[in-house]
Amino acid sequence: MKHEIKVYCKKFLVLRDTAIITIETDCEIGTLIYSSISKMKANGLSVCGPPILWTSMRTENNLFLFERKLFLQYRGDASKIPKEYEKKNDIKIGPCVYARFEGIEEDLRYAFEKISVVAYENEITLKKENYTIYVEKNDISCKIDIFIPQEG
Repeated sequence: MKHEIKVYCKKFLVLRDTAIITIETDCEIGTLIYSSISKMKANGLSVCGPPILWTSMRTENNLFLFERKLFLQYRGDASKIPKEYEKKNDIKIGPCVYARFEGIEEDLRYAFEKISVVAYENEITLKKENYTIYVEKNDISCKIDIFIPQEG
């Protein structure tokens, strides 16, 4: 099996016609993705591109608080987006430190660690958020892109 992590600086994540679903509870992400895509299809929209999971961490009163959202790019009439979804026409995130991870999903943490090392070596301060894109996945391995925006 191929294991590989490639890291690049100053990359941008650009999304068009995106539905954003706020994840309010601990839920199984695969189930949420499947049900959200089904809901979009039921409303006459087609989902294009892989799902994107946004995760943010902040501290408040000495507690770590996590926020998560699911981004789905779509084709079709934007007025048919379910009301509970936020919609954005154009999103440009960056500059970011970007990693392409190929391997078993359990080892994904190494990609985040490698991004941290590259940022440290290049004196880049990263925001406490990331965009994880599940490009390809099967029973054996996966291909995942990670974008972490830079501060400033």
